[in-house]
Amino acid sequence: MLHGGVSEVSGRPEPTPGMFLANPEREALEVFAEVTAPPPPIDYKAWAVEHVRFGSESPFPGDYDPDRFPFFGPVLDALAPEDPARNVTLMKSAQIGGTVLAQIFAGGSLDLDPGPFLYVHPTEPNAIRWSKQKWKPFARSALRGLMKSTASRDGGNSTLYQERRDERGFIQVDDHFKANSEASLSMMSTPRQVQDDLAKWEMNAAGDPEGQADSRSKRFIDAKVLKLGTPLVEPGCRVTRSFKAGTQEHLHVPCPHCGHEQPLEWDNMLAALDEAHPERAHFTCVACDEAIEEKHRDTIVRHGDFVAHNPGPRDRSFYIWSAYAPGESWESIARGWLKAKGDPAAEQTFLNDTIGVAYKTDGEAPPWEELRDRADAEGHRRGTIPAGGLILAMGVDVQGDWLAWHVMAFGRDLRRWTVDYGVIDSFVATDDARKELDKLVKEKSWPDAFGRRRKLELTAIDGNAYTEDVWDWARKHPQSKVIMVRGANSDSAPIFARVQRERGKDGKVKRYVRRFFNVGVSPLKVALYKSLQVVDRLARGFVGHPQGMGDEFYRELCAERRQPVRNRNTGFISYRWVKESGQRNEVLDTTLQAEAAAVRLGWRRNTDEDWARLEAMHEKPGKAAADEQGQLDLEEHAVAAAEAEPEGQAEESGEESRDDKRRARRLARLRRMNGSAG
Repeated sequence: MLHGGVSEVSGRPEPTPGMFLANPEREALEVFAEVTAPPPPIDYKAWAVEHVRFGSESPFPGDYDPDRFPFFGPVLDALAPEDPARNVTLMKSAQIGGTVLAQIFAGGSLDLDPGPFLYVHPTEPNAIRWSKQKWKPFARSALRGLMKSTASRDGGNSTLYQERRDERGFIQVDDHFKANSEASLSMMSTPRQVQDDLAKWEMNAAGDPEGQADSRSKRFIDAKVLKLGTPLVEPGCRVTRSFKAGTQEHLHVPCPHCGHEQPLEWDNMLAALDEAHPERAHFTCVACDEAIEEKHRDTIVRHGDFVAHNPGPRDRSFYIWSAYAPGESWESIARGWLKAKGDPAAEQTFLNDTIGVAYKTDGEAPPWEELRDRADAEGHRRGTIPAGGLILAMGVDVQGDWLAWHVMAFGRDLRRWTVDYGVIDSFVATDDARKELDKLVKEKSWPDAFGRRRKLELTAIDGNAYTEDVWDWARKHPQSKVIMVRGANSDSAPIFARVQRERGKDGKVKRYVRRFFNVGVSPLKVALYKSLQVVDRLARGFVGHPQGMGDEFYRELCAERRQPVRNRNTGFISYRWVKESGQRNEVLDTTLQAEAAAVRLGWRRNTDEDWARLEAMHEKPGKAAADEQGQLDLEEHAVAAAEAEPEGQAEESGEESRDDKRRARRLARLRRMNGSAG
């Protein structure tokens, strides 16, 4: 029944004429307002707090805590659409959470601002490893079913490509636009991308990969590109160049004593470092001169602010290194430096990975004439092993119709000496060449400073150009005596690494792979040319050469320079090791090959106990029969004896330096021996 226009059953007003009619104009305007309203601001920090969880494998398991890594907040803010920066660069130390930052950017974008997302790595193995070990568990936890399963292969999903379930966005993971990419990116456009490990990107067949990646986002007004990486060598380091092109923002923290804000700088810590007590590593306030200690770190970092040292550019760039991060103690930073100090290759690794800065080099060898003159005046006798040479190794460089061989001795504190050098005038596949190589490897011996004759422990032969011919000779010798090596020219290449499995046309793994190694010749050249400038024979990294090696030997040793090379098509400048036109470089190559053999034998990792064992084995008097080896000259005996004399036997003098006292002992012994001989 009806009562007063209200239904007695439902209690609701009864329908009246026109009650269900709507204002079409109003409805249209409301819909238009809804679809054209700007989306809410994207807050990557808030998204991370709500969605990101770390598992037990993380050093910081549990929910993402912005207070633990407060220096990531401003970087995430710069990646938001509200910030005008197009490129955002983070130059950093290794292992401080950069991958997590990039994953928050990728995951937050796919969730809050869906569309195409590109994540580019320096190599395809890196891309696959990141996708499986980092992105997959992150997406499973943080995106919670937002993405299609890679197991189902829905919509072409794979390890390197994953779509949202509603197909409104996807992430493409790739290596830096090389020809072996899983998917061609030549037609892909994306408003968001990460360029990871940027310093390790190498030029490819199409030119500059960074420029190619940048072009994928150029048509988007609001594009965001995160350039991320740990520096390598400067000049030529991509992430360093990108950092310098931006705002160069450093985290300034307040002094716990006076409140003055300043960045934590490695040079500041180094100036205050007591080498006898690395556990006391600290910074010194530039205003009040008080010590800023590690116990202050968490508090001052939470109250820190990024300050632009180059405020002009639109693009923003940030620098963070290990001293700010909770995962590394200041003592370990100090100890890392003390361990690396004096070894250019180790110093480079320390500056890159721990300090987060590029290793600066001019790429120049010292003048070859200086090396020749120094060796002719002070060097040992050619064909002899100086005192301290405890590892004997040989490098062999293979040319089209001849071979160059170089025997070197290696000892404590990364010191090394040329023992002998020669040429075999035959191709490696001929019987003559192989007989000569066999004699060197199995029969030849060299006298040392203690009256003993020693044979080679390991030979590293160039296996790059004539691999099968080299292998045919090498396989007849034990792996413990002969290895094959080839140069890896990238600044990021490890010093020594086994070649990954290589297969022939039949699909079978090549037999030589078990004894084939890549050698990082670029970092080794940087280190060698630094070490050649060390003059003191007892100093860390000293490189010694015998008398009478001749001009060409030193020209070849110093043949290469690290120089800028401009790409004709793109104009991009990259840095490469090049040699002067017409100048040979076999001495340099065989030096690095011999060093690779020494590294294989433990030269860089030996402990004091290892060196003591080798000294007990080799550096004790032996029978020095004149008809067997000849007599070392008087000066060599004097130098060998002086270098072997314990430090404590020298007279103390407050006015003389340690080096002066060493030289004085050598001269005194030489005079005594000359006197007794007379």
